Amino acid sequence: MASKEEIAGKVVQVLAETLHRDEKTILLSSSLADDLEMDSFMAIEMLFQLEDQYGIEIPDEQIRAFTTVSDIVQYLENRLSKG
Repeated sequence: MASKEEIAGKVVQVLAETLHRDEKTILLSSSLADDLEMDSFMAIEMLFQLEDQYGIEIPDEQIRAFTTVSDIVQYLENRLSKG
């Protein structure tokens, strides 16, 4: 199972690719909408990448629950720990 640090690293990497940003500018506390200016299209693109990466399905409505980078990491950590 992936550690929280590994998950956080992958989430930051996927966000950096999706948002065309430097990974160093993305913090766990970053707000997806306010700090990273993520729109719904970018959010769905990010979701697809994370689903592919971890071989899981993330419900579309879950996107609305994510407000910070940390929320995504926490969600993935919970999902992956359940197997």
